Order: sequence, then C-alpha cells, then structure tokens
Amino acid sequence: MLKPRSIAIIGASDNPKRVGGIPMELLARAGFEKLYPVNPKSPTIQGRAAYADIESVPETVDLVLLAIGADDVVPYLERCHAVGIKSAIVFAAGYAETNEAEGLARQADLEAFTARSGMRVAGPNCMGNANFIDGIFTTFGTSFQPGDPAGSTALLTQSGNMAATVYRIARRAGVAFSHVINTGNEADVDFADYLGFLADDPDTTSALCYIEELRDGPAFLKAAAAFRAKGKLLAVFKVGSSDKGAEAARSHTAALAGDTAAYDAAFKAVGVARAGELVGLSDLAYLNQFGAKIGGNACAILSVSGAAGAILSDALALNGGDVPTLPEDIQAALRAEIPAFGMVSNPVDLTGNLVNANDFLFEAIGLALRPDDIDVLLLYLPGVFLERALDQVERAAAASKKLVVAIDTFALADRARLAEAGIAYFDDFDRAARAVSAYGAWKSQADDIVALRTVTATWPVLPAGEAALSETEAKEALAAFGVPVVHDAVVHDAAEARLAADRIGYPLVAKLVSPDVAHKTEHGLIRLSLKDADSVVEAFDSMMAKARSMPGVRIEGVTLEPMLQGGVEILAGVTRDPVFGWMLTVGLGGVWTELMKDVQHRLLPVDAAGAESMLRGLKGFKLLDGYRGAPKADVAAAARVIAALCDAVLAGGDRLREVEINPLLVMPEGQGAIAVDALVLLDVEADAKQEKAA
Repeated sequence: MLKPRSIAIIGASDNPKRVGGIPMELLARAGFEKLYPVNPKSPTIQGRAAYADIESVPETVDLVLLAIGADDVVPYLERCHAVGIKSAIVFAAGYAETNEAEGLARQADLEAFTARSGMRVAGPNCMGNANFIDGIFTTFGTSFQPGDPAGSTALLTQSGNMAATVYRIARRAGVAFSHVINTGNEADVDFADYLGFLADDPDTTSALCYIEELRDGPAFLKAAAAFRAKGKLLAVFKVGSSDKGAEAARSHTAALAGDTAAYDAAFKAVGVARAGELVGLSDLAYLNQFGAKIGGNACAILSVSGAAGAILSDALALNGGDVPTLPEDIQAALRAEIPAFGMVSNPVDLTGNLVNANDFLFEAIGLALRPDDIDVLLLYLPGVFLERALDQVERAAAASKKLVVAIDTFALADRARLAEAGIAYFDDFDRAARAVSAYGAWKSQADDIVALRTVTATWPVLPAGEAALSETEAKEALAAFGVPVVHDAVVHDAAEARLAADRIGYPLVAKLVSPDVAHKTEHGLIRLSLKDADSVVEAFDSMMAKARSMPGVRIEGVTLEPMLQGGVEILAGVTRDPVFGWMLTVGLGGVWTELMKDVQHRLLPVDAAGAESMLRGLKGFKLLDGYRGAPKADVAAAARVIAALCDAVLAGGDRLREVEINPLLVMPEGQGAIAVDALVLLDVEADAKQEKAA
C-alpha cells in the first residue's frame, strides 16, 4: 500500500485539480510508470490511455485508488478483489464520520467487506499518502509535491487537513519527510498498523503523530515500544481530551481515571514524546536532527538581557525543564568578565557589555556547558549580537558534545549556517523552552513497561449476574493475593453485634454490608470510633433503618472491625480502559480523594518499584515522608500491597470491571500497610458474553 509498483485510479479525471485528477498529475510528475486511469467516459486521461473498468486493466495492480462516490465503493471493491487486487485507498467521505445512520451503515458494510475478503483498505474519508523516498504520491493533497526533499521523519495523522498543516509548519523549519500518511476512518488499516510499518521502516528515524482516538490500544503500544527499542522518536499531539462520563462513575477511581489519564499513562509507558500544540510536533522533529547532543532538559541560559533570562527560566519551569545553579567555580570564572550587575548563577546575564567584550563569549559558552548536570545551552543573542558573535558561537558549539540552541527574537539569524554548524535555532522564547523541555524529557525518561509476574492465587467463583461483591467478599478475595486486610465480623442483629464488639475490643468501626452500595460514607452507612457496646448497638440499628429506606438495596448485615490508629490514607484502584486495558490509579485516600485529585496513573502490569515511583510522584508524598515531624510511612510496604492488587486484577480476567482499595492505611515504617476498605465491581455484560459464546 505504501510502496506499490503499479496503481489503478478508479474515477480518474482529466482535470488535475479534481480528486481523481490530482494523484494522476502527482504520480506522472514523479515519474511513476505503471499508472492505469480507469474511467468509462474517456479513452485518455492526462495523456495516458484510460480503461473502462478494472477488469480491462492489463495487469493485477498492487493498489487501487477509489475516487468515486461512497455508495459505489463496496461494489467496486468487490470487483477489484475478484481480479486479485489486495490493497485500496478510499477517498470518499460520508461514512462513520457523519455519525448518522446512513454513514454508519456504509462504514459497517465496508468493514464487513474487508473482513470477508482479506483485502487491505485504507480510509474511507482519507486524503491518501505521500512516499517521498520512492516518489509515490497516492493522495489528492496538494501540499505534498514530487520536488519536495526526502527525509527521515514520517507524519501520521487521523486528519487530512492536519497532515497538510503540520507538513507546512515542519517544512518551514527545514524538516524533510519519508512518508506522510492520513489514516481516515480506519475501517480496516488503522493507526497502529501504519505505526508498526514505520517502526520497521529503515528510511524513518522519527514519526510525528496527530491522534484523535485510537482503536487498538495494545497494537499501538507494541508499535510504540518498537520505536523506543530502536531509538526512534515518536512524538504525539493528542486532541479530544475530555473525560467523558467521569461524574457518573460509581467509584472514586473511575471518577479520576478518564480518557486523558489513560492516554497519558499509555504514552508514558512506551516513551512517547508529547507535544502540546501542532507546532510542537514540528519542533520535536527539528530537534531530533541534533538528538545525539541532547541528553536531557537541564539547561544553562546565557543572555544579553536579564529579562530574557527570566522569561526563559519561567518557560522551562512551566514545561518541565530545569535550570540548575552553576557550580561556584564556574560562577567565579564568569564573574571575572561580567559586570557586578549581571547575574552569573543561571541564568547568566552577559549584559549589553558583551558588545565591548565580544571575545569572552567563546569562554562563557564553554564554562556554561562544562557541568555534568547541564544538558543544553540556551543562548539568547538577538540581531546584531548573534551576527557579530557567530564565529565564536560556532567554535564553542563544535568544541562541545552538548547542544547549543541559539535564540534570536529579531529573526535575523542565518538558519542554514547555524544548522551546518550543528546549532539549533529558534526565534521565540516559549517555542524554544517547550521544545527543549519535551525533547530532553523524552531522551531521559525511563519506560514504565514491566514483565508479567507468575501468580498462583485465584479468585473465588464470582457470582453470576451480580454487579459487585460485598466489602467482606472483596477483602477476602484480595487477601488471597497477599493484600493485608482489616478482618471483620459480620453481624445480623443487635445481640450479635453486642457480643462481637466485646470480643473484638474497642474502638470499633461499623459498616453496612451490601453489594448495592459502593460508597457508604455518603449515605451514612459507616460509623467510626464506637467506644462501647451501647454505641455499637445504636449504630447497628441506625444503619439498618437507613438501608431499609433505600430502594433496591440488599442488606447482608453489618461488619464490625477494629478502628486502626495512626497511618496515612491512600487510594489504589484499577479500572479497565476501553482502549488500553487495565490502568492503576494511586493517590491520597479516604474522603479527600476526589477533592484533592492528587493522583498518578500507570498501565498494568505494575510491580512494587513502579508503585513506589507513583507514590513518590504524588504532590502529597510529603504526608508519607514524615511531614512536620510525623513518622515516615512504610512506603515500601504500601508499594508491595499495590503490586499485589495489580496481580489480583490481572488474575481476575474479564469478569472484573474495577477493583479499589480506599483507604489503604500506610502505617509508620516497619509496620506495613493494610486495606481498610475494598470495592470489587463486576462486569455483568461479561456474563452475557460468556453465555452467548457457550
């Protein structure tokens, strides 16, 4: 499909400005020989012999381009398949993108055809592709021309317009492309299929991606991991980030883990570089040309303006970059030439005095790049400053293994000369800071992927048709996988409650047992700090009365359990994302979870090391680390419990929908962590699917 040796165009046009004529003109201009226009209305098209139908074409072509109406597509594909053609690109719109019954039906028919025929079909609603390496333009997009230079960056988008937009932006920055691919509606060949091809393509060293929604998360992760393993840059701009349905979710975890969180976790897992805007994609590809000289995003800043240094520092901090303080000896050497009013700690204010001490710049660049914890130098020299100092900048850049990024907001710099000298160039503070921060983060980040562990424990037989387990059942199930739980006693009347309370000891916690109430606090179905038998009996009677007043709530009794003292409450929950599968969420726990929204996300599997990294990434980690003289919490134990939770979920299979521990009480160091409350939601639809399969 991307490297065809012969092509037929169904609906070819003699007009080089029409959808059926543009690819004819592009391919002819590129020197593509085995090109067969098909149109029963004309004997010749753009100077080539035309054919009345696909059956008349003298060879079985590698690829057909369908520039015909949506209603005619599947019937013509049937004819193409009958003569042995295996690949097609469908330009027509009017399918699922309309979100109307007629378009959805067309898409379903097309998908059914590809499933039964085995023919690979790109689109529909697809602009086509441009292969600059081999000079093959199977597109009606006019932004891509045979005279454009070939490069090693691929552009893969789910929007034809965005393909053209990013291409134009990147070309202005000097980025050249191997392939430009528009996936369209992905009725058959999808985003992950193309990405897998590009991962293996020797002509492609980086890919820029515009993503709206992925259809096959695991396949995407596999292809993205292949990019990472081969050292190829995979940069993504993701749109459509609203978290649909979060407010209606039954559990705290689902309310926090929406579409955006899942994509963020997936991209982090396989080392994807993130762009916050379209121009950011271009900038990442541009910096990739200098990638060997970028080890991270810790920056030294040299500037002839204190204000510019401050702006760059703020922009780096905002985008995740770092501006380390320079060592004392470096500062002393800089101070020898920089006036007292110029800052030397980082950023370094060279001041306007550089005009009088121009020869010092070579030494200053070398000094700023010398520390091991500096990865990149941002050099702000606008207009004449850079012009006069260019020789020194070039010599200093050549003498260092680290990247020099020249910034000239006057936009007067000789970009070509800088590129030849291995110096990156930007004419905007924010673009430079965003690009360096994002690219450096990509170069230095560690993958989140871990191997699956062997788990011998199993789940009990899960009740068919039930939406949830009771809390007692949930804790018993998790305990089998090594999750420490607070053991409880289930009581069914006041007398039984009094006896059990005296046996367990005080203070106690009482909770209603019901598979129909996910969060008991909101309904007054948890009572804390019960200090004697009378208060236990009162709590029992009150909760039973409350539960009986709630329609549809089944009552299985009340649990009594010891009320643990001390510790820090956290949440750990796993939800099933429809695109990527199981995803872990950890955060501050208890009743503050949704209010604080201090959470970390990661795709499963997650081991103890990964869980601890997530905990340490929380803004509220100080609460676990001995905040204001409190004892440090047993973070390692909490991480082991979270890993056990993840193992349990993976062992549970399709019957599980969500599993959550909230709170997980993390005790002082050496005292472990224990699940105080647990929630297990079941997938009722999975029961129906299993029955249907049987």
